[in-house]
Amino acid sequence: MVFAALLRRPLRASLALTVSMLLPLPVVAAAESEHGLAAQRASDSDAATLSAAGTSKTVGPANVNHLPTADLAASQQRVRQPIAYQSRVQRPAHFDSTSIPHLTKLDPQGLENHILSEQQLQALFAATRSRDLSAALAPAPQGLLPAVPCQASSPCPPESPQVAANPYLATNAVQPNADQSPTLISSPQFEADTLPSIAMVSSRRPQMIVDVPCSPRFWADAELLSIWVRGDSLPTLLTTSPLGTAAADAGQMGLPTTSSMFGGGRSDSDARLGVRFSVGRWLMRADQIAIEMDYAFLGHADATHVFSSAGNPMLARPFYDANPGVDGEAADLIAFDTLTEGHVAIDTHSELYSGGVGMRAVALRWSDPMIGRRVDWLSGFRYFRLAESVRIGDHRTATATHDSPYGSLDAGTTVDSFDLFKTENDFYGFDMGVAARQMLGRWSLQSHAKIALGVNQQGIEMAGQRTIAPLVGAATTERGGLLTGEDNLGGTSRQRFAVIPETRIEAGYQLTAHLRASIGYQFLYLSDAVRPGAQIDRAANSTMLNSAVADAGPSRPSQRYETEGVYVHGGTFGLELNY
Repeated sequence: MVFAALLRRPLRASLALTVSMLLPLPVVAAAESEHGLAAQRASDSDAATLSAAGTSKTVGPANVNHLPTADLAASQQRVRQPIAYQSRVQRPAHFDSTSIPHLTKLDPQGLENHILSEQQLQALFAATRSRDLSAALAPAPQGLLPAVPCQASSPCPPESPQVAANPYLATNAVQPNADQSPTLISSPQFEADTLPSIAMVSSRRPQMIVDVPCSPRFWADAELLSIWVRGDSLPTLLTTSPLGTAAADAGQMGLPTTSSMFGGGRSDSDARLGVRFSVGRWLMRADQIAIEMDYAFLGHADATHVFSSAGNPMLARPFYDANPGVDGEAADLIAFDTLTEGHVAIDTHSELYSGGVGMRAVALRWSDPMIGRRVDWLSGFRYFRLAESVRIGDHRTATATHDSPYGSLDAGTTVDSFDLFKTENDFYGFDMGVAARQMLGRWSLQSHAKIALGVNQQGIEMAGQRTIAPLVGAATTERGGLLTGEDNLGGTSRQRFAVIPETRIEAGYQLTAHLRASIGYQFLYLSDAVRPGAQIDRAANSTMLNSAVADAGPSRPSQRYETEGVYVHGGTFGLELNY
């Protein structure tokens, strides 16, 4: 029994070899080709129908080798001829948006590598931005989708569902994803004799078409600012004393009878209105890198404080007399009963500008660019300017002969003098930080924190002059006023390292598809700045003010280069246009 079984195996093999040699080679080739074609079609459907010589037979993968010779010859003839595939896509008549799964995470790199090619992905995104799915579904030459840009006349995202104008869709079909949630739409099954306009992907992966809302590429923002700038710290520049105070004690600092009329604290601390403009544009697909620019300015804070008196109330400009013979507090009388009358005008000026240009790069993203949370890296160039000035001018007319820091003044003598202190801070630096955004339906919450490191160009300029005109004789004019002299007149500048940290937080509401309103708060700090009040030296040597006596003692006032920190904070209200 065992020997007979072993003998039958080589006999069967020899018989199969003999039959194969007797069959014509073309028939064998045709059978193999037909077998491969039938197997390929059987993978797409359960059976394939072959027609030959007016007869039809339903053949599956199991009975391909048993085809009659006539059927195999006809099949061989069809294999040699190219099969004309039709470039058409069959679409279902109606989309049910409730049955479409929501996309929880959009991965453009994955879509590009595994689903669609680069050109097809860009064309598909361009078509879906315009919300014209008919353009995406229509046949296109060479298997590519037509690139249809967003139209300014069509809202993106649409405010209401639209009817899809596509011949393959029913006339009452509603545009899918009307709520603008990113969605995966499964494509229909294609027949074996059709070729879709979008190239089919690997059979191992289901074919998908990504339908995402239009992501804006450009934005422009205009904001109204209500900002407080930390006021300049000014020394006491004007004092008064009650009627009956002796002229030797009137207006002197440190006495209980003396009170300040201007200075001795922060000035110009009121809120100031301003405007900030910013524009930006995403440079890469899927919102990866953007360039943005911003410019902000506050209205000039110009204030003039005028104090005038005929003698009552008393007006005096206090200073510290560095004359070795005095070495103590003193005052220059502007208006005093029966001695002199006049007025004092104190002018303050402040201006602030800020601007920058930089890049924005997406660091983290939890979901679609338009919906969900996102964190961006910020970097670029920052410019900040703060310029301020203080001018103290006085005019008096002597009504009786009396002593003054400029010497004895006869009745009828007039004195005009002024002191000017100007400072400028021009910061140039590199800006870096992060920005975060959270979408909550139509509401959004976003914030950013940055710090700029750079150089602050500090400039100081001082000027002063006094003119004494007696009732009889020629007037004399000299450089310097009461608090300016030869040692601190003129301008100077220097560079110092400084930092500017900045933070901002705002809440926004999407009014329309392209317009968003926001309200927020911002804070900015300049670490090292020169300001006018810190440059005022209250000490003056009366011997150098009086040209009739020889100079003695230290040369005062002198130049000071004092710095301090400046913070800026306030509220913002803005409108952002994005498209």
